[in-house]
Amino acid sequence: MLHSDIIKIAVKNGWAVSVTASADGSYYFDFQRRTLGGLLFSFTAELCGGRVGSIVDEIISFVDTLDPERYAAEWLESAGPLTPSRYCQAIADMDDMRTRAWLLAFDLSAEAEKERILFDLPWYRLN
Repeated sequence: MLHSDIIKIAVKNGWAVSVTASADGSYYFDFQRRTLGGLLFSFTAELCGGRVGSIVDEIISFVDTLDPERYAAEWLESAGPLTPSRYCQAIADMDDMRTRAWLLAFDLSAEAEKERILFDLPWYRLN
């Protein structure tokens, strides 16, 4: 599997992706998309040791800890007055993001089972 394969799967699922390499050889994939309400939402998952399964594990861990009601309340507290309709919309947004991240992890896991190791370096690491 290639880095570009991870990006293609993410784009197919509606996510924009940026990749950052770290000095220890791991990569950080920043997944971004708009919520149903139009706000930018993002999360980052680390790929360690060239194992695509590690990024899947990170996404599943994120999905498991994402509580739409709690995050909606925290999100809206910082945005201003909390109205019932804004709170319900924020919960729907967070629940949708959780579902979309889960679907991303599912598609990546199907590919990860085919090939367990990330075979190539991104183009910018070849220079």
